Amino acid sequence: MFFPIPLELKTAVPAHTKAPAANALLIFINVLIFVCGGFWPVGPSTGLLTIVLYGFTHFGWWHLVMNMWALCVFGNPLNRRLGNSYYLLVYLGSLVFVGLVGRLLTTTCLVGASGAIFAVIIVALMLMPAAVLETAYLALFPLSLLIGLVRRPAYGLNWFIAWGLVSAPALACLVLIPLMELSDWLFSASYYGWAWSWGPAAHLLGVLCGVAAVLMLPASVTLRRRAWAAA
Repeated sequence: MFFPIPLELKTAVPAHTKAPAANALLIFINVLIFVCGGFWPVGPSTGLLTIVLYGFTHFGWWHLVMNMWALCVFGNPLNRRLGNSYYLLVYLGSLVFVGLVGRLLTTTCLVGASGAIFAVIIVALMLMPAAVLETAYLALFPLSLLIGLVRRPAYGLNWFIAWGLVSAPALACLVLIPLMELSDWLFSASYYGWAWSWGPAAHLLGVLCGVAAVLMLPASVTLRRRAWAAA
C-alpha cells in the first residue's frame, strides 16, 4: 500500500501577492458546518439544495481533515493565481456538477467535497505547469520492496515500511493523479461487481470538471503572461 501526503505546491506566484480569501472562506464554512453538526447528503430523493450542501458535509474528522488539507495545499496557490471570483466559480461550479450527477445517477446518499477539490487540483496543475509538488509518503510491503530496489534503504526496516519526501513536477502529477484514481475506480468497480463507486468516480468527475474549467475560463486568465520568475 502507498500513502502520499502532499505538503506544498511550490509555484512562481509569490505567497504575498494575493491573500487566498475565497479558499480560506470555503475552509471556514466546511469546518463550521461540521462543528455545528450539519449533514446534508445528496441522493435521488433529496432536495435540490443538497447538490451544493453535500459538498460541505463530512462523515468525520478524518474525512474533513484530509479534504481541507488538500484544499490548503492546492487551493491557496490557485486562489492567488485566479483571484477570488474565478476561484469560487471553478470550485462551486464543479461542486454543483458532481452533486447533480450524484443525485441523478446514484442509488445511495453521498457526501464530501472531494470532487470539487480534485477539480481545484487539476486546474492548479494545468495553469501552473512549472510548479513542483513536494510530497511525503509512506509505503508498506510489497511496494516498500520496490522502493528499496530504486533507493537503498537506510534501515533494514525500510524494506517493509518505507517513508520519505519526494518532489515531482506538476506535469508529472497531472498524468499520475488521474491514472491513480482511474485504477482505484477500476479496482473498486470490479470488487463490487462493477457497481457505481462514488469515491473514485467523484474524483474522476472532478478531474473532468477541472479540465473543462480551464477550457471555459477566459484566455486573459488562463494565458496570463507570467509576471514572476520560476520558483
